[in-house]
Amino acid sequence: MDSPRRGMRKPYNQALSKDPGERQSSWANVTVRPCKPDDRIFNKWDRVRDEILSRMDLAHVSTVGCYRMGIKNSPHKPRPTIFISGNYSRNLKAIEKARQTINGILKKYNLAEMRIVFPEGRFSRHASDAEAEEAEPKPKRDLMEAGGVFHPDVVRIRSVPGQSLALKEDASSSGTFGGFFEITLPGIGKPKVVGITCFHVINPTLKEKGDMAKATIMKWREEGIKPKDGMAQHLTVSHPSPHAIKENIQLLKKEVDKIQTPNYKLFDELVGYGGKLRKGDGMAYTQAKERLSGCKALLRDIKELDAGFGRVWVASCFRPAQAASIDDGMNLLPTNYDWALIEVPPERVGGNTSPLPDSLHGVTLCISGQRSGYSEGTYNPLNEAYVDHEIIDGVVVCLATVEHGVAPKGNNTYFAKPGDSGSLVYTKDTHVVVGLCFGGCPRFPFTSYFTHIR
Repeated sequence: MDSPRRGMRKPYNQALSKDPGERQSSWANVTVRPCKPDDRIFNKWDRVRDEILSRMDLAHVSTVGCYRMGIKNSPHKPRPTIFISGNYSRNLKAIEKARQTINGILKKYNLAEMRIVFPEGRFSRHASDAEAEEAEPKPKRDLMEAGGVFHPDVVRIRSVPGQSLALKEDASSSGTFGGFFEITLPGIGKPKVVGITCFHVINPTLKEKGDMAKATIMKWREEGIKPKDGMAQHLTVSHPSPHAIKENIQLLKKEVDKIQTPNYKLFDELVGYGGKLRKGDGMAYTQAKERLSGCKALLRDIKELDAGFGRVWVASCFRPAQAASIDDGMNLLPTNYDWALIEVPPERVGGNTSPLPDSLHGVTLCISGQRSGYSEGTYNPLNEAYVDHEIIDGVVVCLATVEHGVAPKGNNTYFAKPGDSGSLVYTKDTHVVVGLCFGGCPRFPFTSYFTHIR
């Protein structure tokens, strides 16, 4: 993740509006939804966002976005609001200075009525591991444990998109296996089937590595992994992840102990000797026996599983570049590329197809992530900016990128959670794959980002 997790402190949501009824409110009561085409900011956002990025001091800024913000159960309609997420708890003076700068920009575009909020929080890449204390700027991962949704089929059939995946060498790391793609390489007639996840999910740690291995890993992070990279053959992948296997073995053992109560053991012994139970006791015993049998069968399947899922074949590195899917590639700011393709053995291969829609505006998007399970959100047509901070020669350098974003839908707090990196993002109605989830804001406004697939 890109930084140690910070607890949310005081929300600074003072608006530019002078309405007397305006007052600060808890983020727990706030709703965040994408702006609509009839909002005045809609067609001006790209210019407003880019000017904010060029004129603001970005030292404490993590993301710059625009959404409709409202209060739950309020009679007032949600209003377009600019969100400047970042680390402000110890830099309160920066808020007022930023507000004055943005206020001037909004007046320039005849948008002075818009609100500005400064939630405490930072962007994170949605893998989960315990490596955040590693003293290096990347990988940027989350501290949260994987947990999430474990589907029994992941140990019983070839593979299950939406379930966990990780480097075999790193038992604490966990992301999500997105699914399969067929790609055609120049000079090779037969398509190649590969699995997909995020690069930061399979990015190896530098801990306990020799100098040569460290140099190779740093090169991968800067230049990516090429198809014929001999060193990449050591990047073997497990699906499900070692963490998920260990965690669910522990949960199943606890469930077995919970079922085998003294009463259950007594009933089991009576039935074993041919005795009969009362109707109510008999039903309870039968249900418990079925649950116990299911738990033991799943435990046996997990222990017999060979989770080997091939090796990393090619990957993007941590690379910002121009994206054709944002302003037809004409935007001056780059976007994050964060993907990895896995060479999967034939016996574990499934398949995907994905014709793309012309536009994602107003489209309900879905993921199936190892932490979130099935989740829905709404595409944000006003592309957010993410600000990365790196120390180069002792100087903090800020690099802004523009990303495809998704807002939570309905009563959902999140669209994606840490551990969901690598999940395919697809349309709800047509099941068309549009991208690969790679990160988001684990604090308010809980938005998520994906790499667009075209």
